[in-house]
Amino acid sequence: MRRRSLTENLLAWFRREDRRLPWRGTTDPYRIWVSEVMLQQTTVGAVEKRYEAFVARFPDVLSLARAREESVLAAWSGLGYYARARNLRRAARIIRLEHGGRIPRDPAVLSSLPGFGDYMSAAVASLAFGARLPAAEANVERVLSRVFALPGTAGARELSERVLAHARALLPADRPGDFTAALMDLGQKVCTPRRPVCGACPIAADCVARESGDPESWPRRRAKPAPVRLSLAAGVAEEGGRLFLVRRRSTWLDGLWEFPCGEADSDPASRTELERRLVTLGLELTGEPALGTARHAVVNRRIEITVFRARRRGNAAPPGGARTRWFRPGDLADAAIPTLTRKVAAAARRSG
Repeated sequence: MRRRSLTENLLAWFRREDRRLPWRGTTDPYRIWVSEVMLQQTTVGAVEKRYEAFVARFPDVLSLARAREESVLAAWSGLGYYARARNLRRAARIIRLEHGGRIPRDPAVLSSLPGFGDYMSAAVASLAFGARLPAAEANVERVLSRVFALPGTAGARELSERVLAHARALLPADRPGDFTAALMDLGQKVCTPRRPVCGACPIAADCVARESGDPESWPRRRAKPAPVRLSLAAGVAEEGGRLFLVRRRSTWLDGLWEFPCGEADSDPASRTELERRLVTLGLELTGEPALGTARHAVVNRRIEITVFRARRRGNAAPPGGARTRWFRPGDLADAAIPTLTRKVAAAARRSG
């Protein structure tokens, strides 16, 4: 295999494609870092819709470091995996306190920051600072696994090390970040997990997996966990045009706002859990039929949501404090609420 021609062909394709993305065409390490964090476990299409608004609200490290966590979570709302947003803010605060507000150039220093790790530190150092370092996320791993027919399971350390070794050998001396970006784009647009478009691939002539006739066999896929089906009952209480929400306490969506809910393995059990929860909040169900239903998926959780109307329980007053709040419907758009909460609100609105 001619490594130089492979690199040259891929970069020529990258320049022809000239993919317009809001985080491309810059060497600003902050904008590159934010984009890479957003792109972890999220599609390019979803990130495109949220990226500009986020960097407009927090245009640099210092503004992000000074922001309240709830403000950052609100700007992140809808992207999911909220630990990413918390780590982004935590890292910004460390950069402000220990590095004078300037993102470090040294990959070893970057890798010590919250949320960075090997891939993120290499990607930022390469794309922003021109460091000749290979960075391999899922798309890069898939492309190079196929080109070189590398054995191993997707996401496994052994395969990652093989991929990085090949990526390192292919990196050009000039603008190595473009090569990494080209591999990412190729994996997203051409060398896809299912039905790769080998006829449109600029390096197909050098691909061992294509020659085998079954490129989808690389890399070996990790076994997916079986779906877990859950029932969730949500209570929507409204007074004076305002909706009652509570702040979640759990490792999943911790600190975000949600309607009071009960979760179980069946509809009757989840409704019972909801009724118990409402009592502690000075609320109760009205006894009306369900307002509506919705569905939500998180990793391997498949959640069936049933929405009920709730009300104040007698003369009881819902507890105040930092864990409960009455929101105007218009305020929800800028609140730190997850997609599941938005689905519950939408189901309630559809009922009229």
